[in-house]
Amino acid sequence: MKKSALLVIITLLLTSCGNDKKHNHNRNIVLNDTITTPSGLKYIFIKEGFGQKIEDGSKVKAFTELYINDNPEIFWSTAGEKDSVFAFIHGKTTLIKGFTELNSYLAEGDKVIAILPDSLAYGNKVKNGVPVGSTLIYSPYEVRYASKAKELLEDTLYNIASTVNSKAAIDFYETILNSDLKDKYHTDVEDLAELLLNLNKATLYKESEDLASYFLQKTDEDNMKQSFSFYKLLALESQGKFDEALNLVKPLATQVTNQEWWHNKMLELKTKVANDSIN
Repeated sequence: MKKSALLVIITLLLTSCGNDKKHNHNRNIVLNDTITTPSGLKYIFIKEGFGQKIEDGSKVKAFTELYINDNPEIFWSTAGEKDSVFAFIHGKTTLIKGFTELNSYLAEGDKVIAILPDSLAYGNKVKNGVPVGSTLIYSPYEVRYASKAKELLEDTLYNIASTVNSKAAIDFYETILNSDLKDKYHTDVEDLAELLLNLNKATLYKESEDLASYFLQKTDEDNMKQSFSFYKLLALESQGKFDEALNLVKPLATQVTNQEWWHNKMLELKTKVANDSIN
């Protein structure tokens, strides 16, 4: 979008109170009209989609370009992500409240411009490089995929891993993958990273290590490999397995993505391994 056009749209959204109308859940959509919700969220339909309505438990994949306040430069875009989309589970993935509210009104194929006041974004906190009190403008925000609502496996796998063991959790996951139950659950490994976080928080480090190793074998995506490697690293360090942690990190320290972080971690682990050998 050209800078001048973006500024016009921002001005329209901020000042068009006279044209605002309350959101209608019957989707009586009028293109190019501004909708304002009671929370202060504003959005304008550029294109109406007729696909799956986003529900709690829907997996959503969306393309967007994010602008901050009246700055005409793109602050962040999903163009650099896999398939140029940001994926999440609506109502389950932790997101800013304005973003969650926006998606509750949308369906697959919808394309909107949305403006989130700071009260629906990061408020008086600096986060992800966004300045305090910033208004977020998603221009455009396009829902490219929305699934039917499904249940998450995370809680079930956590309960099995914590009360039985990691092998039992993996066996259960494999059973789901190879049965009709896979249509009831979100089974993509990218939806299970938070499971490892929660296992580490509960000091179930061996279980987190085992499941991270398993998930690493189930994905070829670089971002997910890094996520699972990170959680495995946390588990290994927490168990004092510095040699294994160093072997995990070494190949990651030579890659392009997040290379500096992994390189610094490698140096830190080399020091820990050296100290262990002295002691």
